[in-house]
Amino acid sequence: MPIMMAAASSHAPGLYNQTYEGWQRIHEWLNTGHTQPPETALEDQAWVAATAVRQKSNFDRMKKAYTDFKPDVIITIFGDQREWFDKSNIPNLVVYRGPDSYAHQATGRYDQFPVLPGEAEELYVPIVIDRDMASFVLDGLVRLGFDAGISDVVDPQLRTKLGFPHGLGNMTSYTHPEIETPVVPIILNVDNGPPVMMSGKRCIELGRAIAQICEKSDKRILITGSGGMSHNPMGVRSGWVDEVQDNEFLKQLHDGNIEGLSSWFSFRSEQFDGAGGELRTWIVAAAAMDYMKPGHKAAWSDYFAARKTTTGCGWVYYDPISTEDVAVHNADQARALAR
Repeated sequence: MPIMMAAASSHAPGLYNQTYEGWQRIHEWLNTGHTQPPETALEDQAWVAATAVRQKSNFDRMKKAYTDFKPDVIITIFGDQREWFDKSNIPNLVVYRGPDSYAHQATGRYDQFPVLPGEAEELYVPIVIDRDMASFVLDGLVRLGFDAGISDVVDPQLRTKLGFPHGLGNMTSYTHPEIETPVVPIILNVDNGPPVMMSGKRCIELGRAIAQICEKSDKRILITGSGGMSHNPMGVRSGWVDEVQDNEFLKQLHDGNIEGLSSWFSFRSEQFDGAGGELRTWIVAAAAMDYMKPGHKAAWSDYFAARKTTTGCGWVYYDPISTEDVAVHNADQARALAR
């Protein structure tokens, strides 16, 4: 079966804290020394308590949607923030096809301060790789004109103990149906300077290419994007969240208007600098869905701005397309080839 469902969500470490103290600690870590918006003062104990319930509910809803879909494999698109590659080589696109490994996750570690990465075994999650599918996708991307990098080793440059980047690790136990659900990791350059990075148009092309490749697979495939929304932790806009931009992005997904995102990241803007560039991963996932069913609209989303974790926090998914939708797609493709 081809790609039949798509989803995306934020993965900010602060989201996984359940206490006011945890939110306050990460706020101080990320935002000390940066002028903060006045809305930050509103994120008091009552706000954090309500938000912690809301974020857990959203992740639970995502996990149920994934579980109900019953994917054979998840193609997961995420960024790297110097957890995998260093400044000697930062590729725009990499497919990992190596052996199973692990990832570090940020699960509420600021609630149990001062627990740090590597100090507690429960902060690590196993990552199961569908190596055959990863090779299949990689070969297809090269055939379709994408100069994709190849990685067969975890942490190919940095040799750290973190394993896969947090864009995969933070999400796995919160959204995947089972921890053993196999994945195909695809890493995008999302935050290292707009001039050399993928535009929204190129991300759309990438998503459609992945969907086209997967048409030839007999597996039931979910594609996901990880990261965003607007945020610039420790940067010049640390603590500031662009709610207008984030909601406009979600509107395009709910309208089924993937072309409305084609101009994103095509020009230099402080709003696109920093980790806000992670929305590229959402565009790839949405474009794959649009390839299979043009105009397919996002079925559900939620969003709130969290200044203390300096992030616009979002979740979105598309209802799975049906076998009838697949048949219509196949017929349309056959007619196009016959012309």
